[in-house]
Amino acid sequence: MTAELSREVNAMTDELLDLMRERIAIGLEREKTMEAIEGWERTALLTLKDGREYNFVVKDNTIVVDAGGLDAPDMQIQSDEDTITKLFLEEMSAAKALVTRKLKVKGSASDLMKIRHIF
Repeated sequence: MTAELSREVNAMTDELLDLMRERIAIGLEREKTMEAIEGWERTALLTLKDGREYNFVVKDNTIVVDAGGLDAPDMQIQSDEDTITKLFLEEMSAAKALVTRKLKVKGSASDLMKIRHIF
């Protein structure tokens, strides 16, 4: 990978991470989100088609997202940057992303019901 391409990838990563953090902060102001995550402790690994990984930790009634992998996550999420961006901007529902197979989630049924409050 050239230095220029590496800088472009890092800039994209930072933009997506910033967007996810911003939208999660907004979501944490919603009563439905807070009800959904109350007492819930889970980890999730988001893997994008280009190989980038992000980890989500839901604990102590908050959600923290960071770049990088995660050992033994409770949930595994696969998608692409465009779909994740649309989900966080609320331009696409998680249900539509799942049905169109743009979003793949592995986890328990109850976790899948709660994750829609994150995306």
